[in-house]
Amino acid sequence: IFPPCQYGEVAQSNAKTWKGGLRIPMIEGRGNKKKQNNDSNGANNESKTQSYAGLGYWITDGHGTIVENDRLLNLTDQCKNVPMEEMLAAAIGSMPTTESDHTPAKQLTRWLNFSCPCRIASHKNGVCEADSFSDLTDENDRRGIKPAQTSFTLLSYDAASDTSLVVAKPVTGRTHQIRLHLQKLGHPIANDHCYGGELWFGDEEGKKVCDKSREWLDRLDRGGAAATANAKCSIVGAESKTNADTPATEAEIYHAAADRPREEGESILDFIEKTCVWCARCRGVDDIAASDQSSETKLENEEAVFRRTLMEYLVRSQGIWLHALQYGLKAEDDQGRQNTMCYRTKLPSWATI
Repeated sequence: IFPPCQYGEVAQSNAKTWKGGLRIPMIEGRGNKKKQNNDSNGANNESKTQSYAGLGYWITDGHGTIVENDRLLNLTDQCKNVPMEEMLAAAIGSMPTTESDHTPAKQLTRWLNFSCPCRIASHKNGVCEADSFSDLTDENDRRGIKPAQTSFTLLSYDAASDTSLVVAKPVTGRTHQIRLHLQKLGHPIANDHCYGGELWFGDEEGKKVCDKSREWLDRLDRGGAAATANAKCSIVGAESKTNADTPATEAEIYHAAADRPREEGESILDFIEKTCVWCARCRGVDDIAASDQSSETKLENEEAVFRRTLMEYLVRSQGIWLHALQYGLKAEDDQGRQNTMCYRTKLPSWATI
């Protein structure tokens, strides 16, 4: 039984092999290459065959063979009463002691294969999406739709925190693909607030510090009581946003850099600070009494900049719970034999809690 999708693109439409089974038409361009064939004279002609990105899922065993009539519940059953390390070895093989020493995965492991197209909605702001894009009508926007496919298997489930530890194998390499696919499946990555995850997951003290710091920044940005008496504030951030979160406007960029060439003897660091929108925003006080060059005023400004920098740090998570665990590649030895070379890191601390 052939898989319904290859690299996220619909290969055949056997509805029995996958759930969902939506076919998303793609427009050629931005990496979606037109298929070509040869005519009788040997000339290359563009194929008029329509390409479709798939949206759906199917279940396979550890060797990639489709398991018909299988249930998602079997993915959770497979890790019951099984140590996480044993499940990991069954899913992706044993921990290699050398580059070529690697025990393969077991066939009994079930994998959820998810195909869902992705696109970069905003290159400037780094916003990506995964969806059917049925409401996207502009042809230029639809050119950015690319097929994407990821395979997942479950290693463990913790009922107390309602969290799952999964292995993800990206079949394609779209920007933020794993994060987008887990969000689309309704299981966002912990601490990945950009794609549906809870910030400061499992860290109540971190949440409290984050909330207090964000409140302080919001008041400062609006010139409230938290600001220093001499502070002047010209940037007003949106709710639940800090100045560093909000993208720079064209006007800000122009006013920051226009007619401000690098002066003779000026260090590159001083020049960057002078023309950087983020630096100007996050001083916290717009240079307290800029005309006053007394040592007291400079010290006051330095302290305000430090407080602002510290608050910006405290409103951010210490990192999403996504870890690059293993890379593998196939290579030929001197005798022409195919060997699999694997490079694996240790599990992160949050995976062993």
